[in-house]
Amino acid sequence: APAASTCGRNAHMSSAPYLMGRPEKGLDPTSGASDALFAAQRIDGNSFVDKQFEHCTFANISFKDCQMNQVRFFDCVFANCYFRGSKIQDCRFSACKFIDCDLTKVDIRTSDLKYYNHFQGCFIPFGELESSLPSEGNLRQHLCLNLAEEALRQGALRDAGLYRQAGAKGREEHLKAAFSHSSQFYRDKYNGADRLEALLEYLGSRMRGWAWGYRRSFLTILRNWGAATFILYPVIFWPLKGGLHQGVKPATNGDLWVASISNMLPGSNISEVSYVSAGARLLAFSEVLLGLLFAGLAASLLFRAVFDRWR
Repeated sequence: APAASTCGRNAHMSSAPYLMGRPEKGLDPTSGASDALFAAQRIDGNSFVDKQFEHCTFANISFKDCQMNQVRFFDCVFANCYFRGSKIQDCRFSACKFIDCDLTKVDIRTSDLKYYNHFQGCFIPFGELESSLPSEGNLRQHLCLNLAEEALRQGALRDAGLYRQAGAKGREEHLKAAFSHSSQFYRDKYNGADRLEALLEYLGSRMRGWAWGYRRSFLTILRNWGAATFILYPVIFWPLKGGLHQGVKPATNGDLWVASISNMLPGSNISEVSYVSAGARLLAFSEVLLGLLFAGLAASLLFRAVFDRWR
């Protein structure tokens, strides 16, 4: 059947402007077209090979199980189209819009989507598009952030995270190329303050990526929890060691480690260290709060993992 929208309540509002001003034609898989409107057709299982479509609108077209090979689409709109089971290989999409399409089971291989394509109310799963993402960092960032937003709106949290990660890395590649003047384009565009700004943004992005990762993951949370528990807080506690007691005796270096673990696992009570000085109590309180934050992040990721599996 012709495509049902993946987010269709407002589909008629978002795609309506593209349904006017172009003559309606029948979609023929054996020929290309320019400035045409194709509407409400079922062309399931057909093959498109080495064709070109320019300034066309495809509205409520079922491309189910279609084969597209070396097809070029320029400034085309796909509104409420159904791509489930279709195979798209060595195709090029430039300045195209996908509005409320079903793209969940599309098979995309070695295709080009680098130049300013936009998705609204739909997205392509990351695993299908990963090999076809633009190699240019700024273009990859632009496309991935758009797809991350659409995936998040539809509850595909894993795909949203993967697109955010790919977009962040693309941005870093772009910024690195800008401050290193890797090509004539960057040498012409980035000079003086702009070049320095690109360097600072790159370093900031790298630091954020190291600290929290480009997307939330259990590994990142565990790594940061370990760094705070076994390195950061024991080092900070060491100058205040006189304000920590194990019973009636001053706390040893080993007691600092156990106390830090106990603080980062609120409610565990595995340490009997008491905090005598105000500075030590305040520091311990901050560590307990940080432990609660890590616990909340871990619970959030667990919920998302269960939700993704349920979907």
